[in-house]
Amino acid sequence: AFADLPLHDFLDQRRANGTSFMLREGRDSLSRGDCLALVAANRLLTRVPCGGAESARWVYDSTTMAFHPAQDTSLCLDIFSFSSLGVYWCHGGPNQLFRSSERDVHCSPYDERFCVSVVSGRSGEDARRRGEEGPKDELR
Repeated sequence: AFADLPLHDFLDQRRANGTSFMLREGRDSLSRGDCLALVAANRLLTRVPCGGAESARWVYDSTTMAFHPAQDTSLCLDIFSFSSLGVYWCHGGPNQLFRSSERDVHCSPYDERFCVSVVSGRSGEDARRRGEEGPKDELR
């Protein structure tokens, strides 16, 4: 009966509700370079010019300390084999946690070599501290 499920409705429910933003690998959101973008689940990320491609939009859930692609919140930013950033189904493991370490920068407590910077918009946690509107942590 799984095949009878309305797949389109299921996918729509995983889209982020609220403001999304772009991410750049590293600690410097002002540096030149490309933004991180989703290719598919269980894949390494690709890099695309920063500018609004849907695959390069992210949301942050401050409760779980996880970044999700805005187009599919069942997936999480993930450190693959201590070597690369990718996207994998969310499991809450330490390799999917990114805590705020400085303004608009989130680093992994699992391996602090892995940091991402918010390029467009502000992380929800930082924005709330300043009393500004930031990305919503609510998911549809």
